[in-house]
Amino acid sequence: KVVTEDTFPLQFVENGKISGPATGLVENVLSIAGITYSIEVLPWARAYHLALTEPNVLIYSLAKTTSRAKEFKWVGHIIALDYYLYGSADSNIDFKTPLADLKQYQIGTVRDSAVYQYLQDNGFTNLTTVVQGKQNLLLFKNKRVDLFPANKSSFKAICKLYAFDCQMLKPVYKLDISAIDLHMAFSQLTDDTTVEKMRSAYKQIMQKQNNLLDIGIN
Repeated sequence: KVVTEDTFPLQFVENGKISGPATGLVENVLSIAGITYSIEVLPWARAYHLALTEPNVLIYSLAKTTSRAKEFKWVGHIIALDYYLYGSADSNIDFKTPLADLKQYQIGTVRDSAVYQYLQDNGFTNLTTVVQGKQNLLLFKNKRVDLFPANKSSFKAICKLYAFDCQMLKPVYKLDISAIDLHMAFSQLTDDTTVEKMRSAYKQIMQKQNNLLDIGIN
């Protein structure tokens, strides 16, 4: 079983089917590995729970943080993201503001996401949990949260997709998360033979891409 969430633009549901570049990579690796699978799109907390507790579950796109390193069998890297806290365009918060000073604000986060776990580990309690990150836009508009995390490189595309006026928002604080590389990973209860098949297939794809880059094809 492969589990993921609907998170534009990495993986998203389009015409009733999960799509996006992360999905394409995962499906290519599974195909080369010769593994039969089905993909289920779930709320992140549910997908994460399944990958923690059930055998033969592959999850993507999962941030490989220090606290998660031993909880999964990691297959390969998908993409690296920079996460920022977004707030009002006239906010007095800046990148030099001490992290502890942000605890007074209400922050919207996806339950069991890397940012959610990071904030909890740093003693944040004013957290409003959502099922999908896009819900934070509406919460901010309705003044139910002051800040929320987003990937800076894709934020404008998300605003455009959901027809949200993001001129009222700006990145106010860069989160110092130990690792924000997104991966595909198996549950610990997955058979090692399956894991190694996937790792081998992933390496084949990465090697092919590197070879194409070496000869000037991109």
